[in-house]
Amino acid sequence: MTTGFSVAVIAGTSEATDLINAMPSSYRITAFVATEYGETILQHSRCTVQVGRKDGAAFLQALQPFDAVVDASHPFATEVTRIVRSVCQSIALPYFRLGRPAVHYTYPNIRTADSKEKAATILSETAGNLLFTTGANTLSFYAANVSDFEKRAWVRVLDTPESHKVAAAVPQAHILYGMPPFSVQDTAQLIETHRIQMLISKDSGTRGGLPEKIQAAEQFQIPVLLIRSPEHGESVSATQILHQLEQLRTERGFSC
Repeated sequence: MTTGFSVAVIAGTSEATDLINAMPSSYRITAFVATEYGETILQHSRCTVQVGRKDGAAFLQALQPFDAVVDASHPFATEVTRIVRSVCQSIALPYFRLGRPAVHYTYPNIRTADSKEKAATILSETAGNLLFTTGANTLSFYAANVSDFEKRAWVRVLDTPESHKVAAAVPQAHILYGMPPFSVQDTAQLIETHRIQMLISKDSGTRGGLPEKIQAAEQFQIPVLLIRSPEHGESVSATQILHQLEQLRTERGFSC
């Protein structure tokens, strides 16, 4: 029997960290993260970490030595998922997509949008101050497409070098730097201080801190605009992935 079942994990989320920590010690695990922050949340995990954004050619080269790939990237990191899935298909490398379970919220004052483009249209037709909790990657888009953005929008982003670089390109934006997890009170304080009248978030599930955001909005009875997740039921749970990896390891003759 051969040894050293090797797994690549497209990481950078708390779910990816939990999955890596749950994998058997016999696995050789390499985590791929886009940012230094992604590396930070893996500092106590048993894996090798590669930091840096990759295109298709770079992923093709990097993933070939592995026996399986687990895509545990953020549900809104659609381009990364598209590239990694395509690379795995091209070289017949087993691919697993770790998902986040859908969550249903009881707060009645929630609106939804299927994309950032539709969200921008809704927001341009909405009066009052806005609190964006959608991250730095879409900052320039909203700045260019939401009416009076420079006057009425506040944007909470991670306090990382990557976010500072993105924010520097949008000097008119009101940037609020911070590091998660954000409590209900953290968000409520921002709503009160900046007289926010609508909170905007990705529908990223409980692990994305969304329940706390909604509770804060509910305290002030302001609406929440959720951008729907682009995931469409193709993903599976961590328990399922661990089981499937073990099946694959056994089928391919790797020892424990």
